Amino acid sequence: MKWQPKDISLYFQSQEYVDTLCIPLIPIEHTNESEAKKLADQQKSLQLISDELERNFTGRIFLSPSYTYIRGNDYEVESKRLNQWTSSLSNNRFQHIFFLTYDVNWKKHENIIGGSLLWLTANSITDYQSDQTKQWIKDQINQISELIRSYW
Repeated sequence: MKWQPKDISLYFQSQEYVDTLCIPLIPIEHTNESEAKKLADQQKSLQLISDELERNFTGRIFLSPSYTYIRGNDYEVESKRLNQWTSSLSNNRFQHIFFLTYDVNWKKHENIIGGSLLWLTANSITDYQSDQTKQWIKDQINQISELIRSYW
């Protein structure tokens, strides 16, 4: 289920079965063009992976809107904001919370965030329709799915 009207209604009808919250963590930067393009590309691929993951586990996973932050901010301060945001969003309804990110800096702070960090290695994607890209995304989803199942 996603943060969209039809899924919200479905969530409230069956919320006792939805025990997992997934939150994509999206950094932004607009001071350096090449970095901004790289982060925009990562955001797109992470959204594709998140959407497919949600599709695979419809009825069990709620896909949150992305948590967006300025890259370079203090991650301890950002962790506190993320925890407040997650707490308000989940309101203790979810047994499992997963954060999906390409940003390796979160690894240093994963012990203070209220959930499990799933750090993915970034891959530069130029053609989202290519067979190679589709296979890479499928492989990522399979690995993440296996990991999530291990928490259940």
